[in-house]
This record gives sequence, C-alpha cells and structure tokens, in this order.
Amino acid sequence: FFFGLSSAMELVRTWSVSSTTDEGPLVKKRKVKPAFTPQYQGPAKRDIVEARKQHLSDGQYTFYKEPLMLVEGAMQYIFDEQGRRYLDAYSNVCHIGHCHPHVVEAVQKAMATVLTNTRYLHPTIATYAERLKQRFPPELDTVFFVNSGSEANDLAVRLARVHTQRSGVVALQHAYHGTTAVCTGLSTCLAPGTGGGCIDWKYCARDIWIAPCPDLVRGAFRKGDPKAAEGYADMVQSTIQSKCPDDVAAFIAESIQGVGGQVVYPPGYLKAVYERVRAAGGVCIADEVQVGFGRTGQGYWGFETQGVVPDIVTLGKPIGNGFPLAAVVVKRHIARSFDDCQYFNTAGGNPVSCAAGLAVLESIDEDDLQENARAQGEYCMQLLEELKARHRRIGDVRGMGLFIGVELMKDGHGLEPAPEATAWVFERCKELGLLIGKGGPYNNVLRIKPPICVTRADIEFLVGCLARALQEEQEMEEQGRMVVEPSAADVDLLVYNYLKQNGFGHLATQFKQETGGLKKEGNPYFGLKLQSILADATSSGRHHEHVDYEGAQKLTDSAEGGAGPDGRPEAPEGGPGKARHAEERRGPHDHGHPVAGLDP
Repeated sequence: FFFGLSSAMELVRTWSVSSTTDEGPLVKKRKVKPAFTPQYQGPAKRDIVEARKQHLSDGQYTFYKEPLMLVEGAMQYIFDEQGRRYLDAYSNVCHIGHCHPHVVEAVQKAMATVLTNTRYLHPTIATYAERLKQRFPPELDTVFFVNSGSEANDLAVRLARVHTQRSGVVALQHAYHGTTAVCTGLSTCLAPGTGGGCIDWKYCARDIWIAPCPDLVRGAFRKGDPKAAEGYADMVQSTIQSKCPDDVAAFIAESIQGVGGQVVYPPGYLKAVYERVRAAGGVCIADEVQVGFGRTGQGYWGFETQGVVPDIVTLGKPIGNGFPLAAVVVKRHIARSFDDCQYFNTAGGNPVSCAAGLAVLESIDEDDLQENARAQGEYCMQLLEELKARHRRIGDVRGMGLFIGVELMKDGHGLEPAPEATAWVFERCKELGLLIGKGGPYNNVLRIKPPICVTRADIEFLVGCLARALQEEQEMEEQGRMVVEPSAADVDLLVYNYLKQNGFGHLATQFKQETGGLKKEGNPYFGLKLQSILADATSSGRHHEHVDYEGAQKLTDSAEGGAGPDGRPEAPEGGPGKARHAEERRGPHDHGHPVAGLDP
C-alpha cells in the first residue's frame, strides 16, 4: 500500500524549514531546484556504453545489468536521459541533496574568485577549519585538508605511525577504508578481488592485522548478549597480543561498518576497544567517511553514539556534498609529531572546496537535517520492521538514522544468506524508481543511505518499492522463475576463498576436493549453505575458539593452515581469468567491495 503514495509527491515545491541560530529562532525559506523532467540532448546511452568499453578499464564497473545513465539531480531525486525520476536511497555523497542550491551557489562564487593552495593565505580555509572544529570535542583541535576519504585514511595511518614510531595497524574483517595502497591493505572486503582471483590486496597488507567484525547476527556474540562488547573487544586485544604486541601503531574502524553490511556495533564496543589499544601503546582512528555529518541522527558523528573520543578522525564523501574534499581531524600532540614531514596537498583545502564544506555545515544546521535524519530514519526502521514481519526473506533490519541495512536470508528464521534474492531485489527496485545499494560479506544486505533531506513520503515510497520487489521475488521463486542467481563456479570460489581467509584451511582443502577443483556443477547454493553452517558452528562453539594470524575465529586449535604461506586467499586454478568467462566478468558493487564475483 506504500507504493501508490509516491504519485502524490509534488514536482515543484518550496522547502520551508525551522531552525535556531545564534541570533535566535528563524524560519528560512529556500527555493530548491524543482524536480522536473530534464530535456537531455547529449550522446545516446549506447554510445556512452561503447565509449567506456573503448577508453576505460574493465575494472571501472557500472551498477546494474542494464547500466543506468544519470543526467540531472535535484535534492533526493536523480533523472536518467529519458527523464525518468529515481529516489536516490544510495548516495551518502550528495549528503544534503543533489545540486543543493546553497552548495552550488557557494562553489560558483568561489570558483569565479580565486583557486589557490594552502601555501598561500586565504580566509576561507581558516573560517572553515574553525567551523568544522566546533562540531568536535575540544581535544580534536587540528585539521589537515585532503581530497578524498582514501587520502584521509592514508594520512591518518601515516600520522599514527610517525607519532608512535610503530608500524602495526589493526583493522576489522569486512572493512572498507579506501583505495590507496595503505587503504587497500586495510580494506579486507577487497581481498577476493573482482573475480575472486585478484591478489592486489595482499601486496598492500604489510603490517596490517585483522580482528573479527563485531557481527551481532552471525558472530560469536549475538544480539542481546550482554558480553558482546567486551567479548569482541577481547578479540581485538588477542589480535594485538598475538601479532603486534610491541608494534601496534593504531586501530582503525568505521564508526558503523558500511560495506561490511551496515553493521552497528554493540553498545560500548569502541570504548572497550579503545581502552585496550591505548593500553598497548596505539592510537585510535575513527573513519567517519560514510556516517559523519549528522547521518546517524543521534549524533553529528558516529563515534559519539559509542561514547568515545578518538585520537584521529577521518572525513570524506558527504563533507563537500559531492565536491572533492576530505579532512583529518587530530589531537594536536599527534599532529606535532608530523611537523617535520612538511605535508602538502596541492588541492586539499583550496578556497573552492572549503566554500563547499562551509555550505554543507550551514545547510545541515539551518535546515535541521540531523534531526530529519533521526526522524526519517526511525520511521524507516519502523516500516522495515513491519515489512520484516510479513516477508520471510528479511532476516535482520539494523541501522541508525539514515544508515540502514536489510539482510535477506533463504528463510528469515535462519542464517543462510540469499545473495540471489538480494541481487534480484536490487535490480527490481531500480525498475520501480528506487536506487539502493547492496553489500555484506555474502552480498545479501540491502544498503539504504539516502540524502538526509528525504521526506516521510520518500520513506514510504522506499519501503513500498522494497515490499513490492520482495513480494514479486517470492512469487517468482514459488513459480520456479527466478533467473538472477550466482553460478555454481562463482559460489564455490567464494566459499573456498572465504574458508582460507578465515582460518579454515583444512575445510577449504576438503571443499576443493569435493567440488572437483572448484568446477563442480550442481546446486549453486551448496557453498552458501556451508557458509551458514560454519557461522552457526563458530557461534555455538565459541568457548573453544582461538584467533588465527588474521584474527579470524577457528573452531578448534587443531585447524590447520591451507591458506598459502601468507594465509591470504588464493586465486582460482588457471589464474583470475579462469574464474568465469571474460565477457561475464564485471566489477564489484557498492564502491568496489567485491564478494568473489557475485554480481547483481
């Protein structure tokens, strides 16, 4: 019944919001760009597809089986070349809305004035740094400006290593921190590569150690377990003690894990981890690239919801509402350790980028968007929980504010993931006018993170689209008409790499033998069932677990290696190109977060 509500939405509207400033209450009326049907007159979509094939690498992937061509944006809506409007429930980059008029105006004005770098004086960078710092605890008092979240995380690790004179960095399973060499090493979700055979990650993972993700659905400690925070924090401590007891420079984690499946940590987890890391001599880095700037609703920053103050905070994506801008905010005594490095970034902190950043801060405050994220997020969670009660596919609904995950299972009462259903729903939602993401280690989590200016009607439309897609998927499965499913070879390879990466080398070898060298035809879901069984076994046997060299959980102390000399997942037999036919190879989804070739 939600689905029909979208037709009543206004096409042209004046957005009136109430807010409070230092001067007192006011009502600000801002004329936003109307949601209209654009008249596109550029190259045809088919020509763009061919041009990309000719000029770009295959690794620069597109979403969807039929790629989407976007030519206009207006707040929470975007339009394709045919003028069709979509609700964007995926972009946490255009944080306050596509083509937000205040940001557009600020950038145009700054660009027409001067564009220089931080080795010359300009008032905008000083004003912006001061305004940005006002949003942080007073201990975080020094700012570095860069261009992207990847650069910010890379610099944060450099700061930590120079300050501590150590090299070891602890990150979490399924994390995503960017695509520089250092950040690729931190981003364990990149380990399998596009087709399961990419080995780029292992070359970047020197001095990086991986602790288990505090997963409350499949992990050792589940929802409602009062020991969850301390238990998962102990796993981080175990990783430090076994891998870098005298060499830990930093612990880095997203304040809420995004690519890993919108994982909200148990209350008190980061506080317990930070205590252990600092006791070992390391510093604590909070990656706010995806959840910062009021998205959680409960706090301006995600780390605030865990009751901690990091030593270093990294910012990106929403900071400039799509304009290239990022930052590292750090305690001054750590920044001073870096003074002799003479850090310089050509475009970081330029007047145009800082003007965009200022406009974002002003709009969040003036339009009360953090409160909107809280209110609309709570409403979305309420409707999704109601949907969960009606659809057996939904195994878990989790999130905070407008950062939400919906995990799909074969049966909502079990743990067997349903990546094929997730892929179908992902595609069908686009056809219905809704853009969402997908991710998680099994590629079975629908990721919802719209611009924080969405309305109540938008939320109803969003959940209505999901309801319709899920109902249609269920009907198609019952009729035996499901056509979007991973190949047997892809699933087998995913399982094999997963087992080796997570310390089950003996089971990986056995699985490889049973599948005839990862080429077995038959039930394409056999591997996924095995993964679910392993997850259940790991949880039920947690009193007998220990941590292997990457911090993954093992069932018993007798589990042998099988993961190669360095313990990383290996490529399929015959090299990466043998994972599947070349014409079928597509890139990972959700910002380059692959799961062994499972495409939508």
